[in-house]
Amino acid sequence: MASEFIKYNKKTELLAPAGSKESFYAAMSAGADAVYMAARKFGARAYAGNFSDEEIFECADIAHIYGKKIYLTVNTLVKEKELDDLHAFAESGVCDVCDGLIIQDLGVASFFRENKPGIPIHASTQMSVTGPYSASLLKENGFSRVVPAREISFEEIRDIYDKTGMEIECFIHGAMCYSYSGQCLFSSILGGRSGNRGRCAQPCRLPYRLASDRSGAEKYPLSLKDMCTLEILPEIINSGVCSLKVEGRMKPAEYVYGVISVYRKYLDLIESGKEYRIDKKDLDTLAGLYVRGNLSHGYFDRHNSKDMVTVSSHGYMSDRGDVSTLESGRFKSLDCIPGIKTNFSAFFKIGQPATLNAFCETADGRTAYGYAEGEVVQQAQRTAIGREDIIKSLKKLGNTVFSTDDDLITVDIEDDVFYSLKGINELRRACLSDLVSNLRTEPDNNGCFSCKTAEKGLDSAFESIDDKSGMYSILVNAPSQVYVIHKLYDDGELAKTCRIYIEEALLHGENAIDLSDFSSISIPFFAAMANIRRRGDNISEVCGLFEKGVIKGFLVRTLEDLAFLRSKYPEAPIITDHNLYTYNSNAANFLDVYSAGHTYPLELSSAECVDLCKKTDTVSEKVVYGRAPLMITANCIRKTLKSCSHKPGFETIIDRKGIAFPVKCDCLHCFNVIYNSVPLFIPAGKEDATCRIELTDENEAMTHDIIRYYNLGNAEPDIPHTTGWQNRPVM
Repeated sequence: MASEFIKYNKKTELLAPAGSKESFYAAMSAGADAVYMAARKFGARAYAGNFSDEEIFECADIAHIYGKKIYLTVNTLVKEKELDDLHAFAESGVCDVCDGLIIQDLGVASFFRENKPGIPIHASTQMSVTGPYSASLLKENGFSRVVPAREISFEEIRDIYDKTGMEIECFIHGAMCYSYSGQCLFSSILGGRSGNRGRCAQPCRLPYRLASDRSGAEKYPLSLKDMCTLEILPEIINSGVCSLKVEGRMKPAEYVYGVISVYRKYLDLIESGKEYRIDKKDLDTLAGLYVRGNLSHGYFDRHNSKDMVTVSSHGYMSDRGDVSTLESGRFKSLDCIPGIKTNFSAFFKIGQPATLNAFCETADGRTAYGYAEGEVVQQAQRTAIGREDIIKSLKKLGNTVFSTDDDLITVDIEDDVFYSLKGINELRRACLSDLVSNLRTEPDNNGCFSCKTAEKGLDSAFESIDDKSGMYSILVNAPSQVYVIHKLYDDGELAKTCRIYIEEALLHGENAIDLSDFSSISIPFFAAMANIRRRGDNISEVCGLFEKGVIKGFLVRTLEDLAFLRSKYPEAPIITDHNLYTYNSNAANFLDVYSAGHTYPLELSSAECVDLCKKTDTVSEKVVYGRAPLMITANCIRKTLKSCSHKPGFETIIDRKGIAFPVKCDCLHCFNVIYNSVPLFIPAGKEDATCRIELTDENEAMTHDIIRYYNLGNAEPDIPHTTGWQNRPVM
């Protein structure tokens, strides 16, 4: 099975994970085209072994000699106070020897774009790119490759490729997050270990029960099966994917070797143009390598499915083998990597300098030569050296990437020649050093940075929003909450309210609120756009409300909506929400080009918000009340644990400690939002930002009390709550 796109597309890259030097050797040995790894800082797998600077230099050198690539993950969110560390990291030189940086933080991308413009930048899957608008926005700002959200389909991937021409890298094997990448705060709120900072504690692997299930049975509704796409590999490549990425930087070298070996076999089969058939033994091999339940295709060919979830267990299991069946300990040195066959030609003539030539051809078709010249060859006085002595010395290639044998060595030597063994060894080392220099490849930008970074200074292009420090905005999730707001407004109790955000799901469809009923309210209504934007979503009604002046602007949660709305409505007031992360002033400045204001990330402490405020001129909002959205999920709790009713509403899951978490089923867009068990509550006081009240499942009475507390200074509502991250910065 080889379609025209596969046949004529450039060679597809097989990208392997490496959390240690052993895993790097395993990946190279198994036939990976590229390896991604992290330094000791700024990588989203803080508990992997990761690499020292010296190890990165060494691995990059080895990879480039073999014609392979190294990508460095710099994919954590970086706080303002850490920017100096980021600068020192960039100046260490480790980024310069890599072929690309995988980045989540828009501020980090801006930093490298400005300070290291020659290094390609790849958009991490944690950016949750779901369509061509977000990909185009990133391309305009210097990104050359995008790793889209793992939840998107063949058709959505191809749409990005066709409309942007960007390189697309997709995960094809390994563990999967239940939440849209980068849209998870579960670990962070429970234990202060942020997934966005590389320290996820994986609460998705814990048992939960559905509150409406009378049996009380605990299951694992948030634990996805591992992905295996061997059966649909041609379709993935046909979608426009140029890099096939295997998950597993926390897994051992034997896993890396086993998985990459199998995918190497079938990628070669695809590129040969021969019939594509899977050997069941290879599927069994993959199923025996650290697998959670049975394997699934992931989201490529489905929006969601109960079949993707382990349900009954969370742990690694398999009845078809185990990683221990592989030979362990074999990846401790370069010996496990096939050496580059090297030819030597030595010349030892009395009275002339000894010379040594070497040449080799790599697997990617490059030929390189090495040359060294030594001391003058002497007439032997006592002991002469012979051909065998020189051959023996040249075969001592030790822990290098080269190999040779007698048939590849030519020695032209006179009789009664003396040359020290030390001199021969030095000649060999000098020649190999020259050969290595000629094998090294420099990163090829291929015009990746032809697009200029968007320049700041577009403020006049869209309507600005005044700084409303000390004022409040309100976000509503239910019609009843809107009616409470109307009543409070009529009673003159919303004097401190400057904006009202209405969830998109309430603005179109058969259950839409008729905002003409609220025409007397002078406070501007903004549309709070969906948490995730997917191909096929229809937002024409929302756009129509803006064009009619019914809503005055947008609260945006995705790069897809940000790029689309800014292109469609250049003058529209846009506020970016807390999940379009502005951990640092660089990120705030990036978003300033496209929006009139941003929302402080929920994970920032009060002191960190103050620090960030001092470094930017951006109009900012800060959530002071509301349930934190812990997960945004393509899979559906209701569908997994009972059945899909296609009716929006709330479910509740309960953990092993009896803590209940509300789950909003957004059936209009087909995703779930899992909220924290209790709302964030920050007492009213002077803030250097507009304060936001976010309502989710509050009834009319609670809505009334909360709004009156913040707007009028009424008695503090007596409700269980958390102060969130205000006084405990995440790790």
